[in-house]
Amino acid sequence: MNSNILTDGIRLDAEYRELLKTFKKVTSHANPQPILLTGLCEGATDAVYASLIEDIYTSAATKKAPVLLVCAEEKECVRLKIFLAQYGIRVGFFTRRDLTLYNITASHEYEHERLKVLSGIIRGEYDAIVTTPDAALEYTMPPEILAKNCICLEYSKPCLDIKDLADKLVSAGFARVEMVEGAGQFALRGGIIDIYPPFTSYTDIDGNTGGGSVAIRIELFGDEIDRMELFDPVTQRMTLTLDVVEIFPSREVLVDGDKKQKIRAAISAHSAKCKDERALLEMSSEIAAIDGGTEINFADKYMTLIYPERTSLLDYLVGTPAVFMRGTSAIYDRIKAFEWHNNQTVTELLEAGTISPKYTDYAKPKSSFEVFIDSRPTLLFDSLGQGMNARKLSGMFNFRTKHMVSYTDNIPLLCEDIEGYRRGGYRVVVTAENEAAAKNLCGYLSDRGIGAVVEEKDGEFTAENLPRNLVMVVFRRFIKGYELTSVRLAILSTNPESRDGALSASSNLVRSRKKKKGTQTILSYNDLSVGDYVVHENYGIGQYMGIRNITVDGVSRDYIDIHYAGSDRLLLPTDKLDMVSKYIGAHADDGLIKLSKFSTGEWGRTKAKTKALVKDMAKELIKLYAERARREGFAFPPDDDLQRDFEAAFDYDETDAQLDAIEDIKEDMMKPTPMDRLLCGDVGFGKTEVALRAAYKAVLGGKQVAILVPTTILALQHYQTISSRMRAFSV
Repeated sequence: MNSNILTDGIRLDAEYRELLKTFKKVTSHANPQPILLTGLCEGATDAVYASLIEDIYTSAATKKAPVLLVCAEEKECVRLKIFLAQYGIRVGFFTRRDLTLYNITASHEYEHERLKVLSGIIRGEYDAIVTTPDAALEYTMPPEILAKNCICLEYSKPCLDIKDLADKLVSAGFARVEMVEGAGQFALRGGIIDIYPPFTSYTDIDGNTGGGSVAIRIELFGDEIDRMELFDPVTQRMTLTLDVVEIFPSREVLVDGDKKQKIRAAISAHSAKCKDERALLEMSSEIAAIDGGTEINFADKYMTLIYPERTSLLDYLVGTPAVFMRGTSAIYDRIKAFEWHNNQTVTELLEAGTISPKYTDYAKPKSSFEVFIDSRPTLLFDSLGQGMNARKLSGMFNFRTKHMVSYTDNIPLLCEDIEGYRRGGYRVVVTAENEAAAKNLCGYLSDRGIGAVVEEKDGEFTAENLPRNLVMVVFRRFIKGYELTSVRLAILSTNPESRDGALSASSNLVRSRKKKKGTQTILSYNDLSVGDYVVHENYGIGQYMGIRNITVDGVSRDYIDIHYAGSDRLLLPTDKLDMVSKYIGAHADDGLIKLSKFSTGEWGRTKAKTKALVKDMAKELIKLYAERARREGFAFPPDDDLQRDFEAAFDYDETDAQLDAIEDIKEDMMKPTPMDRLLCGDVGFGKTEVALRAAYKAVLGGKQVAILVPTTILALQHYQTISSRMRAFSV
């Protein structure tokens, strides 16, 4: 089986081979300039990612640090991680962690995931790390402290000091309990030690290696290890005998005795200057937690006091051979939103008066990210070259690819398109979600006279030697279909277009209901994630912080915790969920949202003002459309032979969507009223050709044409395309 038949197709492209040559030259420069890749649709971009990572490590003389892949959205990171893992690439997703700045209990799930990735980087276990820019800039545990707090236990070195081990576990952030039930806990019961690390690596007695979040039981005979095994915390049954275990820390911010006293001193010094009773009450509860020996839940608040090194993920990737950035403009927008959020958080803390300003630094600035990418080979995957910030380039490579929609619900259309591609001399590869689906699809194609094989049966086929009369069916997840025009290869996908997991019944209901503008109905608190913005019909826009169980007068009840501006919080009983909607309006994605504040009447005024503005907008639109219909525009003449000759010179077959758009635009141009039309389409859908035909028609009608683009690079690309297209027609 050739598991790389998809990436091999990219390697046939001459543009890719030139890219690889340029990349190898750039790696020798002290201050390498970035390389820009344009023209790649989503599926082709994924294939280039996988091919480059494979080629970088194949050509490397020695093992290097992982490649860094920066995305603008977490869901894209998750999809990319699963996609690359299918090619045997070891990928870690370093997620952003919401800081806990108050003395409240919070989930440590994301924290454990981050520690797993950081530990894996130190151990050389990753080929690539995918992350968002804000996660890469957040402060975290320095590498030397992480290494210092790793605990190694070996069966061959049986002597074990129980007290010393317990002290090390506490220092590494583990909580001592009576019986372990979750990650980050340990228990001592006589000669039995149970440890449940959020992440561990181990070697069993047969020499096999493994790792993950698993519970470990150590049985002692005196001070010697008698047995060391994995066990199930639910059934208490032991499952695998171990030889060596390495346990990684349970908390990202570790607070030992010395750090506790430093935090206590900082709180005391600040409270001595504070006169706000509410702030003094909160600080006294923090001191009580330190003096009482309980968990320091607010440790994130004093991050720079605990870790003055100010370390982020970027400091773990000193030797990374390359940085890939998809959507440069969106990435910088995310950094902007992240810095805005941080400033808002710091402002709220300072207004609350519970911390000194010198400790309110929680992430590296944007400049640190720019210095990092400027000091190593960086590949920018941008369809339009946006977000370049006037950077000089080591090279610019323009691929010719076309996005293909999924054939999930239309297999007959798939058969038609396969026949069309084969007549055009294309090699065709079709993807299915799993092996069973691939075999079923192969049988379906064969029944209709289309020769097809499943990849496992014919490993000798590659993208280069695959017969043009034979369809290769492969099974992969998260594959987006695309066409490589220059090498005449079509990758057709039967995977769903959007695959973040199967759609639940509730999510389908949400979409089918009538939505309020800017909000989305919530049917269950499972539809919400911590950090989502929500709208309460009476209190306005807030941020969902999770479910809290609170006991009042002996009665326990679950409440929805919503954070508003300043220190305002709303605890809403879960049975009042119908009063809350998910916010999906302006800035829902970039986070630049102003939270509402209690007791000011601001939300009521906002609702009244919005209703008035909507009425005014409706009046303006009616007036605008009436004026447009009344005014006289320029009516361009019908198509002539010159127009038809220009369109016939197009090298490719137009898609149905292109033909429809061209006809609609021509009809508008020939009407005696002002034109009002917007043409939209994804990368590779042929918008440029549609625009050029309209431009040529305008020239034939005696008008000059101006084409506006957002960047100099795109202007150059369009100039070259237009010059080539118009050269034979005296324009």
